[in-house]
Amino acid sequence: MLVLTVAGILAALSGVVLYFKLKSMRLVDRVKLQMAIHAKLRIPQLFQLTGLDTRMKPKLTQFTASNGYKILLPSPFTVAVNEILKFKVREDDVFIVAYPKAGTTWMQEIVWLICNDGNIKEANKQLLTLRSPFLEIVDCHLRNGFQSLENWSRNKQRVIKTHLPYELLPEDIRKGKRCKIIYVARNPKDLCVSYYHFHRCSKMLKDPGTWPEFFANFCSHRVGFGDWFDHTLKFWEKYQEDKEKIYFETYENLKKDLRKEVESMSKFLEKKLSEQQLDAISEHCTFDSMSKNRSTNMSMLGQNSISTKKSKFMRKGQVGDWRNYFTINQSLAFDELYQEKSKERDLIFLLEIEF
Repeated sequence: MLVLTVAGILAALSGVVLYFKLKSMRLVDRVKLQMAIHAKLRIPQLFQLTGLDTRMKPKLTQFTASNGYKILLPSPFTVAVNEILKFKVREDDVFIVAYPKAGTTWMQEIVWLICNDGNIKEANKQLLTLRSPFLEIVDCHLRNGFQSLENWSRNKQRVIKTHLPYELLPEDIRKGKRCKIIYVARNPKDLCVSYYHFHRCSKMLKDPGTWPEFFANFCSHRVGFGDWFDHTLKFWEKYQEDKEKIYFETYENLKKDLRKEVESMSKFLEKKLSEQQLDAISEHCTFDSMSKNRSTNMSMLGQNSISTKKSKFMRKGQVGDWRNYFTINQSLAFDELYQEKSKERDLIFLLEIEF
């Protein structure tokens, strides 16, 4: 009886210690621990077998960051935001910033290869999600996130992906810390269609409803990561102010002449590559090549992240696919919205691409 009593007391004390230890941990680290426990117990697989992973998709949250900035985010992306504001930036960091479905993965692979001397053999050995961490997620299965970036070797350059708006980037950046930022913009009509299909297959985003419903939500910025116009036009303005720090790229220019853009970005990043290296990167980073490459097409993440029955992560990679979805009225309404939002700005080229 005494042994049982002592054991009970020790168990209770252990529980108290664990409680206070968890309470003292940062939210990002508590979530990482929780995800590790869930993985150990095979809870994601259980959810997948029962269909709960589809029925319990994360909700959109109206999130207010510690600096007062308000944004609509899918709930998993709210965890790290306040820590990101305090994130320590290094001078050799390269941030790849884009609104979702603007060509982020494409740019990650290009930039990682530029920064690593076109080492395609090494790129094919390891998933892009491990080589180029996603700033606003916690470390999880086959994905590096916030914690990995904090602990990244000082001898190894960081190529950092983020979908966050300028106002939620680390304070170091907004206070003038030198680093490199490559912003990727895409014709918002194509982006809207791609984002719709991504909602259909992603386990981290809410169900998009019908195309007309999603289009209406996109135009009224009731989608994850908020208003496309605010996101893109802010970086366009910052690019105009400091072209040595920010490189503004478009999806359409990459499609037009990938080799030319790879060379231009290598100069921006101050990386001297040979003609052969530039050629190899350009050939490796075509849509056809990347969609078949298991290190970039996200197939290794499995059904826990992407439901390929509904849509592929890399679907078409085309310019002008919006014509297959937008009605005439939707197109005219969006053109009017674009003109209103981009008034007195010269970012019109995104809608004037020849298809």
